[in-house]
Amino acid sequence: MNIKQLLNTPFPRPKRSKINFLKILGLGFICSLFVIFFKPFGIENTTGIWYYNFYIISIGAVLSLSIIFVEWIIPIAFPKLFKNWTIGKGLVWYTLVILVIGAIVFIYKSYLGDFIDFTLQEYFFVMGRTFLIAITVSFFIIGFYQFINRKVIAGISVNEDYLVTSQNGKQLKLRLKDILFVSSDDNYVNIHYQNNQGRQKLLFRSSLKNIESQIVNPISPMYRCHRKFIINIKYFEIDKITSRSMTIKLKSHDEIIPVSSQYVETIKSLL
Repeated sequence: MNIKQLLNTPFPRPKRSKINFLKILGLGFICSLFVIFFKPFGIENTTGIWYYNFYIISIGAVLSLSIIFVEWIIPIAFPKLFKNWTIGKGLVWYTLVILVIGAIVFIYKSYLGDFIDFTLQEYFFVMGRTFLIAITVSFFIIGFYQFINRKVIAGISVNEDYLVTSQNGKQLKLRLKDILFVSSDDNYVNIHYQNNQGRQKLLFRSSLKNIESQIVNPISPMYRCHRKFIINIKYFEIDKITSRSMTIKLKSHDEIIPVSSQYVETIKSLL
């Protein structure tokens, strides 16, 4: 997959839900506690005033409210800007988010300090410190393993729609959560999927390699396991495995699919 394909890969926006709202509030509060107890970047109470820590907690609250504003309020006000969300759009958006949140925190901090350090240099210092503290706390909350685990990430993007294009320009919209597996059939592929009517099969004129280039990526639940098969890891379990070979079984079905030796370790680790 090249950079352009990766940037155009569909990716979901965070949902506006009560639990996510509470998580954002919790993030700001925990960031405040992190600053109070660990004193990163030399941030500490040197005044001797007991209520100084409440200022730090209030900055954490401003951080949370800033995230809620840019992540929830702005998308509600300008919904067209956030349709057909991709990794590329996300990179641009979250760069702007960091700048805006840094600006809000900076203005609030400057207000508390009577605007003594209201300079561009201090703004970038505040933005950088805020970003690094929030990322550090997020790593502790989420857990490093879960943060980088591809299977976990794949679960996030499984509901996204992919617009697949054949070599002759014909397009087909696929929702990854519905696809069981894709198999090669000469100049065609059979797309096995399930919906409310049960298990279905769709014949599409394309090579398996072409399909792979469009739906297999670092955040997709789709994996190549054989020269003739691409599977959705969510729907499979190990059938038989030896030191040299492996077969996998489609859950709730009798379908058995072979795994080529070059993919055995990857598929085994996922299942």
